[in-house]
Amino acid sequence: AAAEALSDPGCCVVKIGGLDSHLRALQEWFVDKGPDDLDLRKRVRVRDQSLHDCHELCLAVCNAGSHATVSASDHHHDHEREYDPATAALEELARGVSSLATSALEGGYWDSDISKDVFLRVVCASDYKARDPMFHTDKAPLRGYVTLTGLGTEYMTRPSSALDYLQLRALGSGAPLHDMQRAQELEFIVMKGDHWYEAHIPPGLRGTVWQRNRAACVHRSPPAATTGPEVKRRRVIVSLDLATGDDDREWYDADMKRSWRSGMTQRKSRLVA
Repeated sequence: AAAEALSDPGCCVVKIGGLDSHLRALQEWFVDKGPDDLDLRKRVRVRDQSLHDCHELCLAVCNAGSHATVSASDHHHDHEREYDPATAALEELARGVSSLATSALEGGYWDSDISKDVFLRVVCASDYKARDPMFHTDKAPLRGYVTLTGLGTEYMTRPSSALDYLQLRALGSGAPLHDMQRAQELEFIVMKGDHWYEAHIPPGLRGTVWQRNRAACVHRSPPAATTGPEVKRRRVIVSLDLATGDDDREWYDADMKRSWRSGMTQRKSRLVA
C-alpha cells in the first residue's frame, strides 16, 4: 500500500505502520542507553552486508554512550543477545526503505545499476533548542524518518507549489494548517526528496531545474518548545536516505554539543535544498 501511494504523483509522504516493536527497540538503545550527543551517518549495503553494517552502527552508538564501552569481539559474545533487537530493527528499516523505493519506482527510468543502498543516520541531542528551523527538501530520492524522543518533524502532507515553497522558506509559514502535520514519537514516515522524479524521466533530462521539488516533501525540524508540556530538550532521530543523491559522505561526531540555529539536519547543508 505504501509503495502504491508513493507511485502517485500527488503523494509526497506516507506513514508506515507495523513497526512498533522495532522502533521501541531503537528507543531503548539509542535513547535510554545511548549517548547524550551524537551525529553518525553510515552507509548500509542492503544487498549483501546489511546485518553487518547495522551491527557496526549499533556498536558505534553504544561506544559513544557513557553507559558502556565494548569492542566488537566483546559484543559478539557477552552482549550479542542484548544488541540483536536494535541491529534487527535497523536492518528491517534499511531493507524496507530500499524495497519500498524499488517497488514504487518500478517501470520508470531508474537504471538497474543505481545503488539501492541506504545511508542511515542517528542524531542524539541533549539540549535541542532550535528557534527558526528552515523548511527544506532532501537531496535524495526517499528519506525514512522517525523521532525516537522529542518533538517530531513538521511536514507538508501534499506536494508544495513554488509559491508555497517560497513562503515556507522565507516566512516559516504560509501553507494552510490542514496541509501541515507534525510526526509523533515512534511514527515512521517516508518522504520523497528532490531526486525522486529522476527515476521517471530519461537520463538525458535529469538534473534540470524544472524537475526539482515537483513531488518532494517540504519539511523541517520543529522549533523547540520553550514553555508548556512540550518542553523537552532531549531529541533523538533516525533517518534513512536512499543512497542515490548528492551526498555520499559518512561521519561520526560524538560528545559535541551543537550551537543551535536551525534544525537537526541542516548542519550538513549538502543534504537539503
